[in-house]
Formats: sequence, C-alpha cells, structure tokens
Amino acid sequence: MKRKNIIIASFVMLFLVAAGWGVILYKLWDHKTKNDFYGNSLEMDIPDFTLTDQNGNKVSLSDFRGEPVFLFFGYTHCPDICPVTLSVLNGVSKEVGEADKDKFKVLFVTIDPERDDPEALKKYVPYFNESFTGLTGTPDEIKNVANSFRAFYMREESDSEAGYLMGHTSAVYLLDKNGKVVLRYPQDRMDPKSIAGDLKKIL
Repeated sequence: MKRKNIIIASFVMLFLVAAGWGVILYKLWDHKTKNDFYGNSLEMDIPDFTLTDQNGNKVSLSDFRGEPVFLFFGYTHCPDICPVTLSVLNGVSKEVGEADKDKFKVLFVTIDPERDDPEALKKYVPYFNESFTGLTGTPDEIKNVANSFRAFYMREESDSEAGYLMGHTSAVYLLDKNGKVVLRYPQDRMDPKSIAGDLKKIL
C-alpha cells in the first residue's frame, strides 16, 4: 500500500511539473508570436457601426468582413499627421504588390463632421489612393465610433486659415477579417514596408 502511494505521488508530481512547463512554454510561444508583428498587439472587439461614405452611401463595418481593414481617425483640414499617415497607407498598398493590394481596405473616419461632409471627403481621400474610403456622420455617430476604439479628439481654437484645428488620436488600427482590432500603429511605427509585412501575415 505504501509503495502504491509513492507511485501515485510520483505520477502526480510528474504531471504537475509537465503542466507547469506547458504553461511556461505556451507563454513564451504566445509572447514570441505577438512580438513577431511590427505593430503593437491589441485585442479589441468593435461593435458594428454605420456611417456615410464620400459618395453619400451608408457603409457599415460589417460590410468589410472577410478582409483586413486599416482604420484611421482624422480630418481634411489636418496640416500634417493626416496627410502623412494616408501617404504611409498608400505606401502599404504599393508594398503588398499587385496580387494583394485589393485584399484589404482603408477607412478614413473624420472627427470633424462639421466641415467634412461627403463632398469634402471625396475631394480629399481619393487623392491619396482611389481605393480608400472616407467616412462621416453626425457628431453623435462619430463620437460613438471613436469611443469604441478608445480614440480621443477635441476641437482646438486657432488663428490659422482653417479657423480651428482638431487634436486627435493619430494611431492606425488594423482589424482582422472578423472585424476585430489586432494591431495598433502609433506615429513612431509608420514604416510602410513593415506594416505591409504585418498585413501579409493576416491575409
């Protein structure tokens, strides 16, 4: 009986050791997998939303299920960050090549609906890439979408010709084919080639 208890205890000990190593190895693998991306790993579910595109059509996030989506908050009167970021995303389109350039979408959501109606977006967004989609809506609609991404924006009075500026979150979000945010690109991670490398991994 004593021998049997020793054998059982040994098996239990071996099981616990194996389980412990399993947890350690999984965490190491999971950490390595997340660090394989250029962007910052982020897991965030986004509720579906509907806004108006530059052609005056209603567009929902769920319309893009089945393909990755880059989403960026900005506005057409932005003096620097927005045009630079849209140029970077156009560079991503070039980096992925002809075979994959139509397998993802770029959504530019204005945080200045007072000035950015569909007509203003139609003049601005396609300048960077004709496949990009500009989205606008009511102030409440824009606020709800921004809140779901935990994005910040605020009006800043200015003496510039634009009349006022908008301070806003400048990161780009990458959503996977299921509409879930998986990566976030702050302004210090705006290399088109590296972003394209991330995109190819989830296509």
